Amino acid sequence: MTFQHEVLSRVVAFAKAKGLSVFLVGGFLRDALLGRRQSATALAATAEPKTPVNIDLAIASQALRVARQLATQLGGTYVCLDEANGSARVVVSSGDERMELDLSDFRGKTLEEDLARRDFTINAMALPLESWGREPAWTSKLIDPLGGRHDLTRKRLRACFVGTFIDDPVRILRAFRFAAELEFALDPPLISLMASAAPGLAQVAGERIRGELFAIFQTNRASWALTQLNDLRALDVLFPELVPGRGIEQGGYHHLDVLGHQLETVAQCDRLLSDFAEFAEELRAPILRYCAERLVEGRSRKALVKLAGLFHDVGKPATRRVEADGEIWFIGHEQFGAGLVEAVTERLRLSRREGELVQRLVLYHLRPGHLSREPQLTPRAIFRFFRDVGEDGPACLLMWWADRLATRGPASRLDQIDQQRARLEELLRAYFLKAEEAVKPPRVIDGNQLMAALGITPGPLVGRMLMAIEEAQAEGRVRSQEDALALARELAKTHDAS
Repeated sequence: MTFQHEVLSRVVAFAKAKGLSVFLVGGFLRDALLGRRQSATALAATAEPKTPVNIDLAIASQALRVARQLATQLGGTYVCLDEANGSARVVVSSGDERMELDLSDFRGKTLEEDLARRDFTINAMALPLESWGREPAWTSKLIDPLGGRHDLTRKRLRACFVGTFIDDPVRILRAFRFAAELEFALDPPLISLMASAAPGLAQVAGERIRGELFAIFQTNRASWALTQLNDLRALDVLFPELVPGRGIEQGGYHHLDVLGHQLETVAQCDRLLSDFAEFAEELRAPILRYCAERLVEGRSRKALVKLAGLFHDVGKPATRRVEADGEIWFIGHEQFGAGLVEAVTERLRLSRREGELVQRLVLYHLRPGHLSREPQLTPRAIFRFFRDVGEDGPACLLMWWADRLATRGPASRLDQIDQQRARLEELLRAYFLKAEEAVKPPRVIDGNQLMAALGITPGPLVGRMLMAIEEAQAEGRVRSQEDALALARELAKTHDAS
């Protein structure tokens, strides 16, 4: 018996002992009907870290009290989600497996009223918990008053009621998230309903926006969802920083305006990061693992690269200059944009580390392009790039490549693509396959040894010496502690002379 089935069996026994009617509802049931429950094999194949299994359960009333009792019964943790509306979570763990059981009171007097108040028909089905998994046909016990199963079959997203988005504007993002994840079509009436409710997104907490937005970025249809949000002008409400880029011409290198180019960059990210087939075979696995890594639970580098891609040129409208000959320049837009995007990451309540990554990608997004035009990369150039960008270097390279492929104006140098791809892969190989040689050589000497050997005190000079020694190691000029000390003595003389 799997951990999941064991826990649910214990919940069924608990409910029976208490005389409770418990119903399985929401996304877990929907995904079971679609056959979307991931196996351990599928998880291993995608290199995605294990995520908690979240299961929604509905009861008539007293969900908070019942959840506390269930947490005690299961040896889990109780978390109050919404005291006013009667919603709580029980977290149960075993090894690296975790389940989140979300118990909620009916949204109405009956189960049918509860289902009628949910967001979309595909999420408005229920099943008596004791029927879950029973063979041969547990689905015969399905409670489906709004035709959600039929909508699953025809791959259509339909609202439960006309006021669904007014009641909760974040459902606009959720609609595009479901459509992107499941590759479903939107029921035509949804468009006008969402457009009317879009201004309400301004009042939604940043954490809720973040959750839906990052779920969209995790799919391979993020650019489609963002383009639809842009057409609805919902993107204007979410990110007013992007509005000035609409209609801003960029000159001969670009075929799109600033905002269109940023959306196209996300489209290229969708394509590049879907299967990494664009890259040499030896690079695919390490890039996949790197992109799947989560800086915080639930948010991967892959999603953060797409967020940075959406904002990488946000500083262009404010820095746009047109010369007398008609040439258009955006000098300093990367620095200006990095400042603007800081407010975005704060509004989304991203962690400090995530905010730093997004800002760094915006700030350094031109750097790989400069390196890519070099006929040959020097060890010093490779070392300095990763010294400055650090472990965000591969993310910067991936976003830059998406940016480059999104630039297809008449002046764009398509004849340079092969060379630029070669430089891109050279930098990625340095990071993933030759790190100790090219990116972060193992130290042959530390600061204390330097100070003892040279008779110097702690200070900035020691840091500069260590950095110079690392760079010389990457270039092959320093191979031993004796070489390092010789270089340090030269630097000390130069420092004393100044």
